[in-house]
Amino acid sequence: MANEFFDGLGETITKTAKELGERAEKMYESQRIRNRLTNEQKIVERLKYNVGNTVYARYSSGEDVDGELAALCEEIAQHTKKVAHYKDVIAARKGEKYCPSCHKAVMREAVFCPYCGAACPSPEPEEPSGAQETSESGEPEETTAETGEESPEETEACEDENQGQAAEGECDGAESCGEEAKSGEASEEE
Repeated sequence: MANEFFDGLGETITKTAKELGERAEKMYESQRIRNRLTNEQKIVERLKYNVGNTVYARYSSGEDVDGELAALCEEIAQHTKKVAHYKDVIAARKGEKYCPSCHKAVMREAVFCPYCGAACPSPEPEEPSGAQETSESGEPEETTAETGEESPEETEACEDENQGQAAEGECDGAESCGEEAKSGEASEEE
């Protein structure tokens, strides 16, 4: 009777081990397929990114681009100008400017880039805080440096930055970006 019990137990253990091995093999194979799927999706995204860069490079060099693509390229160009402007503002707060050739930060007083030797023209002086700026609609709008609030353009840029950082897992929300902007204004006033 004890032998029958142990024989049955041995068969059950062998059968269970075999089933677990088959399940593990199926799970392993499924994970390999998922990894291949993810890899192929990354390749597709990278190729789409390269297509976009190629189209934008053609647009930038003056080649004709179809209507819808031209509109997207124009939007990219406008946002690129805003990016350059915000970079200049940040650099100005640090007493720096960007080299137009190699795009590295150099001292604001530098006439030539110490990295590439290109001429670095002095940027236009900024308007004092509280001055009126012209919005995209052509109407003047007051900057809000005195009130500690962000202008609509700064808010939009901050939201865009937060979306990009959130996608990369770097941003903890709009509050941190707003705090950075306010702390930058506070240090500027001192």
